[in-house]
Amino acid sequence: MELIDILNYSVAFFTIYTTVFFLLLFFKYKKDYYVTPKWSGARPLVSIVIPAYNEEKYIKKCLDSILALDYPREKLDVIVVDDGSTDRTAVVAKEYEKYGVRVFSKRNAGKGAALNYGIERARGEFIATMDADSYVTPKVIKALLPYFEDHEVMAVTPAVKIAPSNSAIREFQRIEYLMILFSRKLLSYLDSVPVTPGPFSIFRASVFKEVGGFDEHNLVEDQEIAMRIQQHNYKIRSSVSDDSTVYTEPPDNIGDLLRQRVRWQRGGIRNYWKYRFMIKPEFGNYGMFFIPLNFATLSAFFIVLGLLLNAIFNNPFYTRYILLESMVLSFNMFTVIGVVVLLMSFVWLYAAVSSFKSERIKLRYILLFMIFYWYLMVCYNVLMAVAEIRREKTSW
Repeated sequence: MELIDILNYSVAFFTIYTTVFFLLLFFKYKKDYYVTPKWSGARPLVSIVIPAYNEEKYIKKCLDSILALDYPREKLDVIVVDDGSTDRTAVVAKEYEKYGVRVFSKRNAGKGAALNYGIERARGEFIATMDADSYVTPKVIKALLPYFEDHEVMAVTPAVKIAPSNSAIREFQRIEYLMILFSRKLLSYLDSVPVTPGPFSIFRASVFKEVGGFDEHNLVEDQEIAMRIQQHNYKIRSSVSDDSTVYTEPPDNIGDLLRQRVRWQRGGIRNYWKYRFMIKPEFGNYGMFFIPLNFATLSAFFIVLGLLLNAIFNNPFYTRYILLESMVLSFNMFTVIGVVVLLMSFVWLYAAVSSFKSERIKLRYILLFMIFYWYLMVCYNVLMAVAEIRREKTSW
């Protein structure tokens, strides 16, 4: 077999194996998928730390949703940390001081520093981090706290979603968020939750004293803290119930979306490389399965991209320009494998989206998403590689 044949078969096997593995994981735990534990204790004090930088547009909606939580008001400690905003973020936030919200302003130093500033001043037994461009649903605290009945659980992640809209780019991101949420819930059964998202993940306050605060120089500090918690062999759980829903505002244009994803990808790769020492049995499934899976996924993507470029430049004239007719003429085992991989990808995507019964996603968006997401991945991975080579700086 030639090298190209080996690479084709390897990528196809990896794609099918991974898809089938997660689908089997879903079917195995389907009965528990929507189940939320019951809280048996008293209502503890919960601090909510909201770092904000130039969030004048969203901070009011965020704080209104916090004050509307179905949780005893005297048991909430709400903290806004204005990280040197140049707009009216601090002014708007201070209007809520009459409701007991504590507002602090500091010199701009990044999101991780703002989070740590707020955590140092938090009074709660539990601490929730909250992005200022997000808003919670009323029962979210009651939905997440019961997971802490297990004393090895140090963090719980909510069901972060995007509200429905008529915008195609927002609907594509909405599908992606549901797919990520689906994956994160399944990974929780393997003790391999990879991130504690900024929109309302809840932590035991004690965990920050043990493992340290957020990395103030990390591009994706919410992922790095999750990896550090996993390093100490603690558990992170994930909820998908409607009561645990938190909505976040996504980028509205391709430029902002690409900048966000490039930052996520750069930060993610750096973190997995930083924690590569966890690829040992002592770190369980997270070390032996999830971290290698991410390296394999990134490698598979660039292999596929290379194979496609090879096909474009090295195939004969008729293959490049006759398209469908050439596919029929050159029908072989690779064609079959390609169709199988495409179908498996659709099954995976449809299973992820349909697992959220309250979400109404139009089929045309699901089909278009498969095309859109591939080109999005090509763009942000290539831009990520360029940014890393050039060592470009970024923040917030």
